[in-house]
Amino acid sequence: METNKQLIRRRFGRGFARYDRLAVVQQALCDELAGMIASHIAGPPSRALEIGTGTGFLTRRLIARYPDTEWFLNDIADESEAFLAPHTEGRRTTFLAGDAERLALPRRLDLVASASTVQWFDDLEAFAAQAIHALAPGGLLALSTFGPENFAEIRALTGESLEYLTPGELRGMLGAQGYTIAEAREHTTRLAFDTPGDVLRHIKATGVNSLRPVRWGVGRFTRFEREYRERFADAAGRVSLTYHPILVIARKPGAEGRPHV
Repeated sequence: METNKQLIRRRFGRGFARYDRLAVVQQALCDELAGMIASHIAGPPSRALEIGTGTGFLTRRLIARYPDTEWFLNDIADESEAFLAPHTEGRRTTFLAGDAERLALPRRLDLVASASTVQWFDDLEAFAAQAIHALAPGGLLALSTFGPENFAEIRALTGESLEYLTPGELRGMLGAQGYTIAEAREHTTRLAFDTPGDVLRHIKATGVNSLRPVRWGVGRFTRFEREYRERFADAAGRVSLTYHPILVIARKPGAEGRPHV
C-alpha cells in the first residue's frame, strides 16, 4: 500500500511546533543513533546527508559533533527549514525540500542518516540501492525506524498500521543491496497515558499512524476508549502505547572504517 505523502507532509508540518516537547521517544533514539554513528565512522565526514530532518533532533546532534562537515538536509515538509535555522547558522548546509524517495541524492557522501522516517517510505529497498550509489567507499547508512510491535495497541483496536519490517528483514534487505551490517539494535518502550484520548493526541502531535484521514465520530471514539481501557490499562488505570525502535548502521564496502575516538 502506498503511503499518502501529502497527508504526511501536512500533518508533520502542522505538528512541528509541538514536536520537540512531546516526541520523547524520538529524541532518545536520536541520542542513541548519533552515538552509534560516532562509534563506527572513520573521523568527521566530509559530506553527509540527513533524510527527514523534522525539527532537527538528529540534525543538531550531528552538526554539534561534526561542525565542519558539508551537510545536505532533507525533509518532506518545507516548514522544517525554519526549525533547523538556529542550529545550521554559520555551517555549510543545503536544505533539500521534498520526498526523499524522489530526491536526486548528492554523491560521494560519507554518511546518509535518517531517524524515525524511513517507515513512511513506499520502497525502502529502492532507496537503499540509491543511497549505496551516493555513498563513497566505506560510507555509512545510519537508520532508526520502527518494527512490527510499534503502536501495537492502535493496530489491535483499529486495524490501522504501517507495514513495518522486522529487524531480520531490514538487515537482510540491506545486505542484499550490498551493505555490510556494522551494528543493529532493537528494543521496546511503553509510554503510559491517563486516557486513550491522550494516546491519540500524543500520536497526532508526534507522528502519523494512519495511512488515510480518519474521522472519529462520538460512537467510534466511545467504543475505542472503552476497548482500550479493557485491554491495555494497568492496575492504576493508566493505558500504554508501545514503541518498537530498530537502529541499524550499514557500511558500503570499500575503504575500511575505524572507530571514531
